[in-house]
Amino acid sequence: MNQTGEKATQSVLPPEHYQRRYETVREHLNAQDLGALLAYSPPMDHKWAQTGHVAWLSGWGNSDRIVESAVVVPASGEPVFLAAGMQWILDLCGDVSPIEDRRLVQPVDPNAVAGVAGKDDRGGSSLNDFAQETDAILSENGLAGKAIGVVGLESMPVPFHDGLKARWGDRLKRIDDIVARLRAVKSPEEIELMRGAARLHDLGFETMLRAAKPGIRGNELVAEMEHAARRAGADHAKWWMASGPPTTWDDVQMELKPHDHVINEGALMAACSYIVYKGYWCHGQRTGTMCKPNQWLTDTYGIMYAAQNAALEKLRPGVPFCELAGAIRTHIEPHGISLIGGRYGHGIGSDYTEQPVPLNDSNENLIEAGNTVVVHSVFELSSGMMMVPLGDVCHVTDSGPEMLMGFQRELFVAGA
Repeated sequence: MNQTGEKATQSVLPPEHYQRRYETVREHLNAQDLGALLAYSPPMDHKWAQTGHVAWLSGWGNSDRIVESAVVVPASGEPVFLAAGMQWILDLCGDVSPIEDRRLVQPVDPNAVAGVAGKDDRGGSSLNDFAQETDAILSENGLAGKAIGVVGLESMPVPFHDGLKARWGDRLKRIDDIVARLRAVKSPEEIELMRGAARLHDLGFETMLRAAKPGIRGNELVAEMEHAARRAGADHAKWWMASGPPTTWDDVQMELKPHDHVINEGALMAACSYIVYKGYWCHGQRTGTMCKPNQWLTDTYGIMYAAQNAALEKLRPGVPFCELAGAIRTHIEPHGISLIGGRYGHGIGSDYTEQPVPLNDSNENLIEAGNTVVVHSVFELSSGMMMVPLGDVCHVTDSGPEMLMGFQRELFVAGA
């Protein structure tokens, strides 16, 4: 509580940070003669989809946001947060968001639990739907009848889009995603939050080294890693793990579900993190063995490690992203290894995947200072087996990449 007895807003970033974002969006709207921007996001538990547009504009990037929501930024006037839920949803938003105008709207999903705010003449909800409430916002700001730019379409359900189209017709404009473009360059404050997520990644892997013993099951080991990260403040913490006998990667089992294999002495191991901290992501891979090294893995990993490093040397402002793929191939192809999967990485921030994406041979966009990307190449061995041995979140600075994660990039030996 503050001195007036009211609940203080705990934004993860200063309120002026968001005001700068709104001003940039308004400039974009006025240049295109649009009345407002509607930025849509599904609930935060849609972890692999675009959920970050509403987070970036409202400050609400944690897993309490369990309903469909949007932020409407009018070309003149203050932004409005819209949610299909109940009053407590708006209260939760108020705990973290600088947006003071927060409104309930009708849900698109007929099965959703939501407030009704009274009944209309036919016994239905008196709440407006998303499109109706957006029109009300335009009218309040002297912008009635203006076109509305919509972003977040890649994650928008068809019924939601159909409702907008039915009311707005040609006034609905599928515009260049200005929010995605702005999100691609992080502020120093955002980078600090991503460092916090990276520290939780490191904590999980450090816990793995301490907890690993021959005979432990993968799910037991992952549980220790996730517990450590959640206890230290992660909004979300998940690891997948792969393991196999001390031979070659052809015998390794890749599992996203809880890994129930017994990990014995000498076994090959790999793990991958998915961490969210105060709405910002970390995602990385590390590889090693249980108790003692493996010569095949040492030799093969050395090739891939050198290839990743060659790509990282090119990760600096002004270089086309596609050049990184060429650097990787130069190092691996003489050894009978190839790149597969269509990309060697992606942007990351308030979503697991965001601009710049994808990082591949055809992405000729120039790297910018402030970009944050994951470099995690998917390699195909000569046997046809897939291997993802290493992945790092990198902040692009004027002089090159800052590696946000501190846990060793070299092969680990757990349980030693």
